Amino acid sequence: MPRRWTIRAGILFAVLPWFASSCGTKTATQPGLDDSVTAVAAPEQFLTSAQQESRELVVDGRATPIEWNISGQPTFVLMHGIGGGGDYLLGIRSLWTYDRFGAPAAIYFLLQWPDPTASYLDRPLVNDSVDIFDDQGRQIYDCNTGSDGLLHPTTWHRSSIEEDQVVVEVFSDSLGSYPADNWRWGAGTTDPCFPSSTVEFQGATEDAFGATTHPAAGFMEDRWDLGSGPVDDLGRKTTHDNFHVYPNGIVPDSIAYKGARDTRLNRGKPVAYCIWGYVAKPLEACDIQNPVRVDDTGQRDKTWNPGDYVPSRILRFPTLSQFDVLARGNWIFNKWNLEIRRELTTYDKRVFITDSTWTFSNDPIDWHPWPDDLPLVPGHHYAMRVTVYDASSTRGSRSVLLPLYLKPR
Repeated sequence: MPRRWTIRAGILFAVLPWFASSCGTKTATQPGLDDSVTAVAAPEQFLTSAQQESRELVVDGRATPIEWNISGQPTFVLMHGIGGGGDYLLGIRSLWTYDRFGAPAAIYFLLQWPDPTASYLDRPLVNDSVDIFDDQGRQIYDCNTGSDGLLHPTTWHRSSIEEDQVVVEVFSDSLGSYPADNWRWGAGTTDPCFPSSTVEFQGATEDAFGATTHPAAGFMEDRWDLGSGPVDDLGRKTTHDNFHVYPNGIVPDSIAYKGARDTRLNRGKPVAYCIWGYVAKPLEACDIQNPVRVDDTGQRDKTWNPGDYVPSRILRFPTLSQFDVLARGNWIFNKWNLEIRRELTTYDKRVFITDSTWTFSNDPIDWHPWPDDLPLVPGHHYAMRVTVYDASSTRGSRSVLLPLYLKPR
């Protein structure tokens, strides 16, 4: 019973002969899939040349062979459709790292799955009626004469379009026991939330945090599940709503704005997908230019037109335990590559002081494991599960519980 299989960019596809498949049937057969994920040990920094220079593993959404070949061939997992989603194969690679002194550092995952289209927008706010110029080029909206249609709740509605999302669950043992870590990645709500270079963007302060370590990585939403559903870990998440709801409609709060720090619109972030909180400004009646159109050289008319939209999310850096999980996705050739990193044990670096506020301590003696994160120990067995949502929060595909083993050095 011969089978023909080919691997393309890390995703396994069945190639069926004309009008037939295995054993003469016309139904694609499933390969013998691995039933576990093994994270092998690797140095956090690795040598890249004969000169013995070292570099870090980089979370940038690129499945670079020099980083991932050490983990061996991917584990191919059959994803089962939920909520109307489809069945397909997802590739998983994993490794855990140690620092230059041999101490355990972090766990990494590379997830790869097919997707014909990438969806970055998460329910954008759509302009239903405001048009600045008519077809003859005459201005028909003038805020100086009392027009304020941009701020009318009846002018806007929230689209049903949603982003691509992934949820990774890591359980306390190989049986899938709770509590469990729960990490959510969103193509538009977490992926663009990465640091800005202090060299390129003068005056950057908070939004430059981590610019020298994993500078292309965003922050997954970190959640904790005791068995009754995930709840957010302590700290501010990467995103908050960019709208206000009224009884008769909805109005955007802010738009992207260059302002005095005129270096690059939205500070290098995709203004069509999100608004970086540090360059946001309140939407006003006279903001007749749509930043999404301004950022698109293919649009001649940069002002508002019916059907234009504003991203419904404002992004910012997270705080506290929401800093723990780094990730970056990259969609290319009809496939997503998602790299994930989390320290094996995440530490609370805060100190409680007398005025009842928190501050950070650089002294490890003050560090304590976060109570809402699962410590991951080399040599131990866990279970994990992956759910991929295709431009939806309900329609997707899910794996079974997969044994996860951190193989000792």
